Amino acid sequence: MTDYAELVGRRFPAGTYTLPEYVCWLWSDAAQLPPVYDAHPGLAHVIATYGMGVSVQDILDLMGATTESGVTFGEFGVEYHGVLRAGATYECDAEVFEVERKRGRRAGVFDRLSFKVTIREKGSEAAVAVCTNVWIFPRRNGDG
Repeated sequence: MTDYAELVGRRFPAGTYTLPEYVCWLWSDAAQLPPVYDAHPGLAHVIATYGMGVSVQDILDLMGATTESGVTFGEFGVEYHGVLRAGATYECDAEVFEVERKRGRRAGVFDRLSFKVTIREKGSEAAVAVCTNVWIFPRRNGDG
């Protein structure tokens, strides 16, 4: 059974994402917040997801999973180092920092894939935010 430990340290191709002003407006409207000039901090997840340089399918392939295998979103965290701005373009670098094989009494064998996405405004070296993602990959019958 593959434990995927060799993925630790793997970097995803760098990507970019421009945060549309209308997305910021929709977020504020949906959350019933007053319009603001800066983007809501919760949009860091949107920037990370679209800017990380790989698709959800690419991550499933990396872990030998399919859309039918029951992959779930385990955890998400953000460290903020600056302010997100509507209309700004962000460069994102992503890297796997942990793959852990676990066994649960109910869940059986599963893998936890942890990766972080560092978000920088285009042309800047300073991180605006760092998003940490943990995805859970069930391994039916211990396979995978």
